[in-house]
Amino acid sequence: MDSGLPGNLAIFLSFGMALLSGTAFLITSIGRKNLYNLATRAYYLQIVMVAAASTYLFYLFFSHDFNIEYVFSYSSTDLPFFYLVSAFWGGQEGTYLLWLLFSSLFGLIIIHGGGRYRLSGMVVYTFVNLFLMIMLITLSPFEPLKFAASEGAGLNPLLQDPWMVIHPPVMFMAFAMAGVPFALAVTAMMRRDYTDWLRLVFPYVVLTSLALAIANVLGGYWAYKTLGWGGYWAWDPVENTSLIPWLISLALVHGMLIEKRIGAMRRSNLLLSVFIFLLVVYGTFLTRSGVLADFSVHSFVDLGVNAVLIAFVTLFLIGTIIIFLRANRGEIIGRPMNYNIYSRDFILLAGMVLLLAFGLIVLFWSSLPFLTRYISEAPTAAEPATYNTFAFPLAIVFSLFMTLGPFINMAGRKGEDLKLRVTIAGAFGLLVGGIIFLTEMSNLTISLMALIYVFTIMIYLNGDWSGKIIAAMVIGVVAVAVAVLLDVTDFSYLFFIGAAATAAASQIIAIWKYIPDRIGHLGGHLTHFGYGLMILGILASSAFSSSERITLPREWCSTAMGYDIIYHGMRGSIMEPNNEILLTLEKDGRRIEAFPHYFYTRRMDGIMKRPHIEKRLFSDLYLSPQEVQETESGHGLILSKGETRVLDSISITFLGFKIGSHASQSAMSVGARLQVEYNGTIDTVTPLLVSDPSGGTGSMKSEPVRLASGLDYDIFLDRIYADNGMAAFSIPGLIETAPPDRLILDISRKPLINLLWIGTLMVFAGIFLSFWRRLYNQS
Repeated sequence: MDSGLPGNLAIFLSFGMALLSGTAFLITSIGRKNLYNLATRAYYLQIVMVAAASTYLFYLFFSHDFNIEYVFSYSSTDLPFFYLVSAFWGGQEGTYLLWLLFSSLFGLIIIHGGGRYRLSGMVVYTFVNLFLMIMLITLSPFEPLKFAASEGAGLNPLLQDPWMVIHPPVMFMAFAMAGVPFALAVTAMMRRDYTDWLRLVFPYVVLTSLALAIANVLGGYWAYKTLGWGGYWAWDPVENTSLIPWLISLALVHGMLIEKRIGAMRRSNLLLSVFIFLLVVYGTFLTRSGVLADFSVHSFVDLGVNAVLIAFVTLFLIGTIIIFLRANRGEIIGRPMNYNIYSRDFILLAGMVLLLAFGLIVLFWSSLPFLTRYISEAPTAAEPATYNTFAFPLAIVFSLFMTLGPFINMAGRKGEDLKLRVTIAGAFGLLVGGIIFLTEMSNLTISLMALIYVFTIMIYLNGDWSGKIIAAMVIGVVAVAVAVLLDVTDFSYLFFIGAAATAAASQIIAIWKYIPDRIGHLGGHLTHFGYGLMILGILASSAFSSSERITLPREWCSTAMGYDIIYHGMRGSIMEPNNEILLTLEKDGRRIEAFPHYFYTRRMDGIMKRPHIEKRLFSDLYLSPQEVQETESGHGLILSKGETRVLDSISITFLGFKIGSHASQSAMSVGARLQVEYNGTIDTVTPLLVSDPSGGTGSMKSEPVRLASGLDYDIFLDRIYADNGMAAFSIPGLIETAPPDRLILDISRKPLINLLWIGTLMVFAGIFLSFWRRLYNQS
């Protein structure tokens, strides 16, 4: 029997159960007949079948059944336990099954918590599950291998990392969770019934946002420690496809807060609830259709499922548009927006619009390879600099509104002398922006940001909250002063640092009033505080970062970043998996041993490089190997035992090795006894190789001796070939040995990068608190 048959059978049975369940929910929802029990039982059986297929795939991996093509392609018998687990999602087929598993489980949320929307909601949700099942039927992980194999091809070395054991499951958990708000929002629009939709959907939008945040950060940290980019985010189009839904989910959270308070923004919220899932499906198409194959290290190649992907993207999009237009036809849903600039609602709206704009701009540039392939023979992708041109200015505006947000009162108040205030603030903003631009302190974009920042702050320095805003700005000024003392002179960096520190400080001021009695209300402020720390970490690790590229001949000492660095070669062969480069670094008597990876991988048909990160509280030392080059110079004088060579009338005979302890140290020594005949005189000399007495990674040190009396030459014992009874010597000025290879190494210091990671933890904690509060309010 084909060993993949049970898995395929489970998928087909789950497909049948999904059809039965969806049909029964549909008949029940339109009131034709009550088939609710049948619908739920069929759905439970669907979950059982999907869980069985997943368990069986794990079994195939752990039993090393290489008769299955997917198991052969992504595993091998030497894979450790956890990487056998992660092999499950090493390829497209497994990720669809993982996604379906989470999606099936999350359907229970709608069944048990979907309230008035659960019947129709499950009908809509069935389409989500059917989409994944059809993908799996088209691209099954249980297909047999077409040839016999006793060993697998192994898992991609890039995926053999602990963070990749966690990152994909969290990402697909987020993708699956996005289907819940999608189904409930579509149902609400179909029924034109918005009574409970916000209360029911809100917690799962927040949970989707949390999972996307964690997945993005895990992916960024994996790239930082694995790919050797030197950074954590490279605006890679595949990375962006998961960033965009996160940004939109954050925009939606702000919109839902407005709707919860005053009943406005319902149309936008319904549309965004659907849009998050559509972006997930569209991102799936981008990353798995081969469109980004030339532009990303993460993308998958086209495995012949493009037609299915395009069909579902089109189906979901057109269906959503029709349902949305139908829901809006002749009907006003929601209440008017409060555009009072001194209201909390306006600040929330500003945050929502900014996040939405940010997401749509990233979406456009990430889709460039897809868009240009139809108008050009050479599709193009946006460079990271393109993203940075709008990301950094937007970060300033984000910081601005996060500074104001905690202090603006809930209801808003009427502005007094607003025209006069706008005039004065505009004039002062123009003056500041003009000075920055005309004195060439920065470019036009930053000058405009300064204008907007000053103008807005002056408009809002008009109420009870003015003192708190000023207090936060004092912290921002202090941060700028510290940066100046640390030799940061670029005005753009100083502006970013000041804005981010001010935003973080305003959140601290706001958080203070919630402690200790109302910690459950801290979610938003904690998230924004984490954002401020993240921006500070990004800016500090960029503004204060320093790097050098050095060339290290083997065993030669070079200095970089204040360290004496020696390259000692490799631990094994470059053809061996996980082969390491051996480095020692010394500074102020402190010794560091570093082991960046550098080896050939047959699976990728190329060299695999992994950096070594020396982590400290205030900075990371980042060692990224770029290339190991073999040198073409000579190997010196190589002699076998008893062999004689004559150099410039000097006869040298290798008599044999002498092994013993070094006289002055506890180290071991190996000598090469040489008979040297010159000008009628015969001498016996013994140059030594002495082991490193510190016991470190360093190799043997050569101690030369004078070649013969009457000569100005010293002879060094450079290397011993014990297996062949040979030794290599160099005689500076007569014959020399060059190092066999040299390492090209990028070394950089990234100050305060831990602020970025701490900030992300604050963001996670803040979003989780928000989720918990929404879930509590739901009940």
